[in-house]
Amino acid sequence: MKELKLGMIGLGRFAELHAGIWSKMPGVKVTAICDRDAARFPRFKAWFPDAACYTDWRELLDRQAFDAVDVLTPEHLHDEPAIAALRAGVHVFAEKPIAHRPEAAERMIEAAESGGKVLMIGHVLRFDPRYAAVKDRLAANPFGRIRTIYAKRNNGSVFFPIYNRVHPAYILGIHDIDLMHWYMDDEVEEVYALRSSAEPGGPPDASWAMLTFRKGGIGILENNWLLPGGAPAPADVRMEISAERGAVMIVDPEPGVYYSDDSRTDVHGYFNDHVLHGARGGSLAAELGHFAECARAGAPSEILKPRDALRALRVAACVERSAAEGRVVRLSERAEAQ
Repeated sequence: MKELKLGMIGLGRFAELHAGIWSKMPGVKVTAICDRDAARFPRFKAWFPDAACYTDWRELLDRQAFDAVDVLTPEHLHDEPAIAALRAGVHVFAEKPIAHRPEAAERMIEAAESGGKVLMIGHVLRFDPRYAAVKDRLAANPFGRIRTIYAKRNNGSVFFPIYNRVHPAYILGIHDIDLMHWYMDDEVEEVYALRSSAEPGGPPDASWAMLTFRKGGIGILENNWLLPGGAPAPADVRMEISAERGAVMIVDPEPGVYYSDDSRTDVHGYFNDHVLHGARGGSLAAELGHFAECARAGAPSEILKPRDALRALRVAACVERSAAEGRVVRLSERAEAQ
């Protein structure tokens, strides 16, 4: 197996999950880590003691040769390092959303396509066995045309200070926007959204949106950062699919194991993330393993296509715009404005 030399750019909260996986993955060697805050290096050096440390991703790309980089910066900082790496002949994995603005995402995709390099965006639920199984069942069409999809994805208020930089549709809703596209095999035509903030004019911590699809399907997105610390799990996730001749329901976390003490009962989800005999597994590990395979082969993924990530981002941008302007926003408005 060819060893994949990997650089990590951005060492925040989610990068720790990636690091735990990369450190145990056969055939992958993280040779450099990068973050503007050098205080984060010791934590990651525990996983990668031989990795070089950089505070500027430009220096990282100039000084070392890589097969791939893992871009884990905030979403509005994805495009510059990703484009530079792609132009340097390096494959790129970037966490979702692909970027904060569609124009930046388009530049990333153009750089990947013109250079023939892999650009993969972390829409991890396509590697969750539950959501993937639903895709397979729906593709066999036992239920007929999907009429509605309701998706709730609410997270703990403790995380809001990290993610209040953007509308909830970019961090929470983006998952289910991608799944709705995937399941319906259709395009969103128009969006109407509402938002709520703790203080007038403050960043929204709650959002509801209605998506109308071209073939008549309806999607409902419920997203908030309001779960209290005493909630049984850090996320409350539910998807309900209603079709002409049947229905599907997915609930996360799955109620398999309960941990209780005097203060609370915690429901831990093991499909998404688990450690088995020292090795981290779950949907994220499967997704990163898939990226490593594609990078070694120099072949784009048929599961995670960057243009699907761009499609979801465009809808999220319309959710944000609709909530801000208090009106229905049509996806075609962007094309008509050009």
